[in-house]
Amino acid sequence: MTIRAWTFAAFAIGFLFVSHLAVGQAAKVASPIDPISERDRDHPKQREEWFMRGRRVPDQSAAALRYRAHQQKLRRRTRKAARRTSASPASTVNSSWTPLGPAPLASDAGNAQDYGLVSGRATSVAIDPADNSGNTVYVGGAYGGVWKSTNAGSNSPSPASVTWTPLIDNQPTLAVGAIAIQPGNNNSANSLVLVGTGEANSSVDSYYGLGILRSTDAGSTWNLISTSDGGSLSFQGLGITKLAFSTAQTNTVVASAATASAGVVDGAFTSSTVRGLYTSTNAGLTWGHQTPRDGTTPIDPTSATAVVYNATAGKFYAALRFHGLYSSVDGLNWARLSSQPGGSALSTAACPPISTSPSSCPMYRGEIAVVPNRNEMYVWYVSISASGAEVDRGIWKSSDGGANWTQVSENGLTSCGDVNGCGVEQGVYNLALGCHS
Repeated sequence: MTIRAWTFAAFAIGFLFVSHLAVGQAAKVASPIDPISERDRDHPKQREEWFMRGRRVPDQSAAALRYRAHQQKLRRRTRKAARRTSASPASTVNSSWTPLGPAPLASDAGNAQDYGLVSGRATSVAIDPADNSGNTVYVGGAYGGVWKSTNAGSNSPSPASVTWTPLIDNQPTLAVGAIAIQPGNNNSANSLVLVGTGEANSSVDSYYGLGILRSTDAGSTWNLISTSDGGSLSFQGLGITKLAFSTAQTNTVVASAATASAGVVDGAFTSSTVRGLYTSTNAGLTWGHQTPRDGTTPIDPTSATAVVYNATAGKFYAALRFHGLYSSVDGLNWARLSSQPGGSALSTAACPPISTSPSSCPMYRGEIAVVPNRNEMYVWYVSISASGAEVDRGIWKSSDGGANWTQVSENGLTSCGDVNGCGVEQGVYNLALGCHS
């Protein structure tokens, strides 16, 4: 990796790590020690109880109810339109609204969690490849929906001049985990955009998703795909962590799906909800759940925390909780990498096909990044110790499609100067990895 690329990657990792901490004031999975004084601590259990009070019906799913109400509203609207006569339409009152955002918010000024100006958690960023100028950008929020800008690149030398438009405010859920744009399109007005709903960042307010939103007109209109495998499996209750298109077969796209905290708490995670990898060969119209194998043995379905497509290697790569790294040429047939980052730590002995003892396999959350146009791939993963502490398992590099791995120095990440956000202290909650070409 070039010095410039590594400098950017290190900066991106550190920035994203700290920014996720700054903007994600929600509590993560329990950590054994928090150096912040009691006065400034989060109280996740009490906040969760307060937050959910009045937001759900006992034994029912709040988001699912909202979806049902949304569908009923659409049906009523259709019936009303059908009954409409040629009479003049009712007059409307034009109200003037002033947007309150997107705009930065002041954080905990003068206290231990003072990070200056912050915003809500950003879970995904996608740059439209159909716009050669790089100005068309989509951003997803933890529960902020999807925002689009057409002047986020060279058209706006100052960040203050970048404008954003919300795209899914009228959809059944605003929880966003991933965004992907189909490659091979030359007209950004007709871009095919997929949005994986649900956030799987292990926060008490990580809302679950209702499926995958699909747009064929750059976000102007959307269709929700809520089931897979012909309707036998439901996306409800999951969080889509990543979406990856093949650049060789542009209709093939893979989604990685994981547990969303609120999906379990809210009872949305049912027997028809299955974590893992989902593949579409028709650009997101229909989906099928995939079962990776260790040799000839199928593995049990666990959370898939990342998936990417490595164009140089011609393969998809995915990180599976308590299993390790897997690859696929077509997105349909997945096999375990014979060489894993970290060597014996992710051996088949430690990470068997059936996870009888998940604590023995140190792959809890893994992130994968690929350098475009080069056969360079990077993996960063963390585990959880018996005491509940996050353990950094290192950043690893492969230049041969995962056949061999070398560890990359993390100097600077573990001594970033922040009292509560260096290293992987919250790695199960806000871990990110990115590379620049």
